[in-house]
Amino acid sequence: MSEVLENWINQGQTVIKNGLLKYYRSIGLNNEELLFVIQLQSYLDQNLFFPNMAEIADRMGKEEAEVFSILHRLIQNKTILIETEKDNNGKDEDRYSLYPLYVKLARFLNQKTETEEANAEDINLLEIFQQEFGRLLTPIEMQTIGDWLDRDRYSKELIMEALREAVLNQKYSLKYMDRILLSWEKKNIRTPIQAKEETKKFNNHYQKNTATEEPEESERIPLFNWLDKNE
Repeated sequence: MSEVLENWINQGQTVIKNGLLKYYRSIGLNNEELLFVIQLQSYLDQNLFFPNMAEIADRMGKEEAEVFSILHRLIQNKTILIETEKDNNGKDEDRYSLYPLYVKLARFLNQKTETEEANAEDINLLEIFQQEFGRLLTPIEMQTIGDWLDRDRYSKELIMEALREAVLNQKYSLKYMDRILLSWEKKNIRTPIQAKEETKKFNNHYQKNTATEEPEESERIPLFNWLDKNE
């Protein structure tokens, strides 16, 4: 019994990434294809790079033709690659590689992470709006903010700068902010720094023109009224 156990232990083990087990369907594999990949990986882990498909078919309880069909499908959709390399004697040797599979998995996980981070940022942006407005946003207001990001391609930083302008003017309105963003877009203003410079330029001009009329008020810098088309 101990000899059998020792032989079983000495056969080694195959480690399958948890990400693959969790997301194999998301990258286009079905249960049958996943089992084939695991079987193939077990051979590769033993440095058997071109295993006999009849053996894998026997392990899976399938006909050899079925296993070849699975292999062909995975090669066609660029999940498995057949490489040709030189062996120690300089002869060409075919090898199966699962590298494309793990590239697919890595890309999916990277995209998933980016999507989750973007969604989290969007939620944070909505929370900031609600804090500044002192109320919950309506579904239409949420859609407007989403359109600024997805359709108009305004950066989150520029939207935050427009929000700052609106709050300073005590104009808790997305219509007011939309006017600000449109004005900046027409002037090719794309960054918060450019937006601040534009507002500073206007304020300096306004202060200069009113300094002689009301010198005692010259230190007060009025804010731009973005809803006034004549400004």
